Amino acid sequence: MKQNPSIQTDIFDDLRAGFAHVAAQARHVHIRRDRLDDYAALLQERHPSSVFDTYHHYIGKPEDTAAYVLALDAINYGSGYKPVLVAEGWPLIEGSIYYSVATRLKRAFERKPLTAADLATISAERVRDILGMPVAPRSMRLCTLFAEGLRDLGCMVMQNHQGSFLEFIAFARGSAAAVVERLAQLPQFRDVHDYRGVPVAFYKRAQIAAADLHLSFNRLGRNLFHDMHRLTMFADNGVPQVLEADGVLEYAPELKARILKGEEIASGSEEEIEIRGCGAQVVEEIARRTGKTAVQIDHALWHRHADVPAYKSRPSHKTLCVFY
Repeated sequence: MKQNPSIQTDIFDDLRAGFAHVAAQARHVHIRRDRLDDYAALLQERHPSSVFDTYHHYIGKPEDTAAYVLALDAINYGSGYKPVLVAEGWPLIEGSIYYSVATRLKRAFERKPLTAADLATISAERVRDILGMPVAPRSMRLCTLFAEGLRDLGCMVMQNHQGSFLEFIAFARGSAAAVVERLAQLPQFRDVHDYRGVPVAFYKRAQIAAADLHLSFNRLGRNLFHDMHRLTMFADNGVPQVLEADGVLEYAPELKARILKGEEIASGSEEEIEIRGCGAQVVEEIARRTGKTAVQIDHALWHRHADVPAYKSRPSHKTLCVFY
């Protein structure tokens, strides 16, 4: 059947088609659809606020704010590294890699905002200094990855947007989809994987970057994007952990045993794609049942993960990658 040429699709349609494909083909993860109605009703009871707080994050002049947000989301990953980073002596802020990165990057911007030119030439040693990380093997490995991502971002803005992060925003013409598409061209944002011959994308960090730009500029009195309601779940390891603990996702015994042992689930493996893809599909189905957006459901589930100690006794899957 030929597609109606008058029907326009965007990157968010492609993401959702990938989630549905994974959920339909999954062998290691199962969605308990018989529990979705009750679970959706449970989530209706809680509406956590979604804010870009100024305690952990930098808000300054528009250009500097955009630079901070995009720099932050260029290095917003590393959850699988947490145990070794702590063992190497990195003092985490509030026990969180994200808050450690966001807050220390904020302090650097308060001293002197980083420009696209700064990012295009940044070194791993400079990243280490900004983030207060120790000179140790895994810490320096992560700093090297962070520096690569920041240089890619800085070079893209220098080459395509006259060195201006505001020009990058203007290029999007009010579309979060355009931000995701442009960022997804950068290697560390290119969160797409082959799943049984079909490319499946998640673009977790590219979508968060669009969301963070929108939220931060709201604080500056500007409404950036008209299609924020189209964003999908920010697929990582936190929300699937909650969904599995609550009995909405079921893992095959072998996969569950590997997670409980703390074994690495390789990025791009069938198991890892199914955990993320089935989690994202659950969020889509709950969103349809509740009339909320996928991001609102994601946020509610993330708060369950962060606020309820019982979830900490059931470890999330461990994956070492640049995507989350």
